[in-house]
Amino acid sequence: MNPLIDGFVASHWHLLLGALVAFVLWQVAVRLLGDPPMSERFPRALAALDVLLLPSACLIAGGLLRLAGAGLAAPSFEAGLRGATWLAVYLALAWSLGHLLAVSLHQRAREAGTQRVPKLIVGLVYGVLLLFALGLFMWQRGYSFAGLWVSTGVAAAVLGLALQKTLNDLFSGIALGLEGPFKIGDWLELGNGTLGQVVDMNWRATHLRGWDNATHVIPNARLAGDAFKNLHGERHLYAPWYFVQIPADVDPRFATALLLDAAMRCESVLKFPNPVVRLADGASLPYRYMVWVHLKNYPAMFRAREELFREIHRGLQEAGIEIAPQVQEMRTRRARVMTAEPPTIALALKGLDLAANLTDDELARMASSSQYCHFNSGHVLVAEGAISDAFYIIAGGLVDTAVRLPDGTRKIVETLEPGKYFGLAAMLTPEPSFLEYVANTDVTLIRVDLDCVRDIVAARPELSDRLAAVVKARLDVAEAARAVSRRDARRLSLRDIRASVERRIRGTGRGGSDRRR
Repeated sequence: MNPLIDGFVASHWHLLLGALVAFVLWQVAVRLLGDPPMSERFPRALAALDVLLLPSACLIAGGLLRLAGAGLAAPSFEAGLRGATWLAVYLALAWSLGHLLAVSLHQRAREAGTQRVPKLIVGLVYGVLLLFALGLFMWQRGYSFAGLWVSTGVAAAVLGLALQKTLNDLFSGIALGLEGPFKIGDWLELGNGTLGQVVDMNWRATHLRGWDNATHVIPNARLAGDAFKNLHGERHLYAPWYFVQIPADVDPRFATALLLDAAMRCESVLKFPNPVVRLADGASLPYRYMVWVHLKNYPAMFRAREELFREIHRGLQEAGIEIAPQVQEMRTRRARVMTAEPPTIALALKGLDLAANLTDDELARMASSSQYCHFNSGHVLVAEGAISDAFYIIAGGLVDTAVRLPDGTRKIVETLEPGKYFGLAAMLTPEPSFLEYVANTDVTLIRVDLDCVRDIVAARPELSDRLAAVVKARLDVAEAARAVSRRDARRLSLRDIRASVERRIRGTGRGGSDRRR
């Protein structure tokens, strides 16, 4: 076969040299610029093409080198070059086959919905194929495996003792990969309390990403030898149970019905399988009830647990039942009673910048007509383009201020903290709000209606100018957000804002009549 290849290379060397240069340039471009778009659509086909092209390129390169060195008339050089060429062909074929198998494994993992194949499995595929190719080459060259094994046995024993711990991690990782007690994306809880999501598994260790975004590196030998709990990933149901203590004088049937109704009201709790409520302990006081629920996955547990306990609290409170404390005998002493209450509306109003323009009586009137509002995380408080008849003061939680970009995506430009307020400009100007206010967390707001502001300004007309100055300052600050949104909008002057405030106070703004929510 070698004379046939040499004759073909000698006859068509210029064509083969051009093809080899084109192949090398293509590979360099792929490494520098990234994979071509076709690799995402046909990954297996391109990997199979590499199985043909890469060994052929090595064979052509070896033939061209032998042709170029033919004038040296050095038989030893030609024989060594021929052997190196075939070694490169075997290794290239093994590597391209490994690449094809790795691409197939990644494609199957993507189709199955898992994140990716562990690096340990991919490395083993490459390593086994490369070792097989090397052994096949040595066998064809006439090397004896028995002699090679005896000559390297002592060195292998010494190396094995030096790398005992590393090899233990390697083979433990292989055992875990074959057994498959977990996969990439699963959440593991170790015996020492370490909890994290599996993000990678290599030849030495398994990497867990904790809730604090820290990475725990667990040696494979330790993970294989210790017990751990697999909480699974996003595609596996999670079924925790919780205990609630209720006084024994409440009928157990009534108590289980209340708890079941509270669990069914939770949006995060699956309705199939249905929640289960059982009397877990009726031999001691107070009675303990178990609430068993099913969630779509483990990460959903935190939101669902909070929602469940809120609904249980609400249901028991409406029924006039208090969650019973644990009955124990203890010695007590009198201590100072500490109370923690949310800030009053009047106190929250005094912290605003516009409070400097109001008297204490006006602040008291405004506080008496305002009210607390509660919203869950993700609720749209003021939509883009909405007309508002009130402004809001943040008493608790965080509120995101966002604009919509020309491509339709939302960009958060500011996160408002407790003590801040929003909606004043949208309430007192004719322009609909180009900002969108969304609850970043569960929030508690104080709503101040336009009617309340109207009554106060009617008694003191000079407040219109001061409110206009406050609105003008807030609109000037919002110009940066308007620039981010790249939307054309009329910039209001102080005179325009003053006229708009007077129209809103008189009740003639926005088409001649107030539009109430």
